[in-house]
Amino acid sequence: TNTTQISMNRNEQVPVVADCDVVVIGGGPAGMAAASMAARHGLSVTLIDERPSAGGQIYRGLEDGPLKNNLGPDYVAGTNLIDRFRKADVDAHFGASLWRVDHGDKGGFASFTSGGVSRRVAYKNLVLATGAMERPVPFEGWTLPGVMGVGAAQLLLKSSGLAPAGPIVLAGNGPLLLLFANQLLDLGVKISAILDTAPRKNPAAVAARHLPALFANRAKLAKGLAMQRAIRAAGIEVHHDVSALRALGKERVETVAFTANGNSHDLPVDTLLTHEGVIPNTQLSRALNCAHVWDAGQNCLCPDVDRFGETGLAGVFVVGDGAAINGAIAAPASAEIAVGRILEWAGMLDDAGRAAVDATNAVMKRERAFRPFLDALYPPRIAAAPLSDATLVCRCEAVSAGAMRQAVRDGATGPAQAKVFTRAGMGPCQGRVCGPIVTGLIAQERHSSPAEVGAYHVRFPLKPVTVGEMAKSRDKDNQDEAHHAA
Repeated sequence: TNTTQISMNRNEQVPVVADCDVVVIGGGPAGMAAASMAARHGLSVTLIDERPSAGGQIYRGLEDGPLKNNLGPDYVAGTNLIDRFRKADVDAHFGASLWRVDHGDKGGFASFTSGGVSRRVAYKNLVLATGAMERPVPFEGWTLPGVMGVGAAQLLLKSSGLAPAGPIVLAGNGPLLLLFANQLLDLGVKISAILDTAPRKNPAAVAARHLPALFANRAKLAKGLAMQRAIRAAGIEVHHDVSALRALGKERVETVAFTANGNSHDLPVDTLLTHEGVIPNTQLSRALNCAHVWDAGQNCLCPDVDRFGETGLAGVFVVGDGAAINGAIAAPASAEIAVGRILEWAGMLDDAGRAAVDATNAVMKRERAFRPFLDALYPPRIAAAPLSDATLVCRCEAVSAGAMRQAVRDGATGPAQAKVFTRAGMGPCQGRVCGPIVTGLIAQERHSSPAEVGAYHVRFPLKPVTVGEMAKSRDKDNQDEAHHAA
C-alpha cells in the first residue's frame, strides 16, 4: 500500500474556512475521548457514527439498551466516557452513514447521509476511530443459518436483549469468548459446550515470557482466571485443542463436527457461535490510501502510524482499535495522544493538557505490553488453517475456496485480480468479510506472506448512497445550495 494522497475534486466549491477543526469518525471509546478532549480545549468538533447511540461496539446499548446494567462492571465503565462526551460541545451525528472522504494537503471534506439527506462537512484534521471488526472464521458450513460470530451475538444481546435458545456451542478462543460465555451464564442462558481452538501449550510457560507485563496488568490476569473458574463451576463441557471444525445441516446448522485432542466428535447444536479475536477495521484508512503494514503478532493488517497516531497523510490520525488491537482502556488514551498533537500544532496545548497526554502515554505503554501475551496465548487457528475446496470464501457471491485456488492457478497474484476472476469482494459487504480470507488463501497458495499479497483496493462510496440522497445534499452551513462529491 502506498501513501499517495487523495486529491480533492477541483470542481468543488471549496470553502475558505473549514466548518470545524476536527472531524471524528466513530463514536466508540476512542472517538468519544477524541471529541471530548478536542472540544474541552476549544476546538470545534463534528463526530459521525452509524450507530444510533454513543458507545461504539464495546459499549453498544449502554445509553438505550435493555441490559445496560446487567452485563458486568467493564461494560458499565463506559458510562463515564459517554457522560463526558455528552457534556462536551460536539456536533454529533448518530445514525449517519459515512460514504466518502476527500482529503487534501490542508484538510478536506467528509460526506455522510443522515435522515435521507447527504451532508458534507469541511475539516482541518481527521481522526479515524473506526474500531475493530471480528476476525472472519471460515470453515465448511460457516454460512448456515444458526452460525454466527460471538461478537455479533453479543451486539444482539446489548442492543436488543436477545440471546440464543436451544443447544448453544461456542467455538474459538480469546478474551471476548470467555467474557460472552460469562455474560450468558450470568443471564441464566445455558451453554452446551465450548470448543477451545487455542493450540495446546503450557500457559505457565507463556506467562513466564511476559512476567513484567503480567505484573503491570495483574488485574486483567485475575479477571481472566475468574472467568475460566466460572465456566468450570457451571459444568460446561470444554473441549481443548480443537481443529477441523465443520457445521452440518440442511436448512440450518444441526450438528457441529470437530477434532479435539486427536479424536473426532459430533455435537447437536441449534446455535454455533465462533470467535478467534478481532482485527482493525481498515476500510476507511485503505480507501484514503494510507500506508498499512502487516502485524505478524496480531496476524492482521494495520495502518502505519507514528507514535501520535498520525498516518502518512498530513492531519489524518487513526486511533483506538482501528490502529492496532489494544483494547477499550487503551483506545481513549491513544485518542487523547492524537488530539494532544493537534492541539500542539494549534498552539493550544497548555501545561494541564501536556500532563494529561503524559498520563495517557503511560496507560498506552502498559496496555500495549499486555497484547503480546494475549497474542501468544490465543492465536487464530481455524481462521488460519487451510480451507477445503468446498468452503465458501466470499459468502456474498458464493465463491468457494476451490474457485479461488483455480483463480490463483489462472494467474491471480492478489485480491484485485482474484476479484476480476471470481467476483469475490463485489457483494454487499464490499470485501469487509472476505478480504482477510482471500489474502490468507492466496498467500498460502503462492507460498508467500499476507504482506506480499496485500489487500483489496477500497474505493468510495464506502456505503450505499442513493441518487435521491445526493440530490438533497447540503453543506453543513449552507442549507440552500446543494453540493456533493460524487
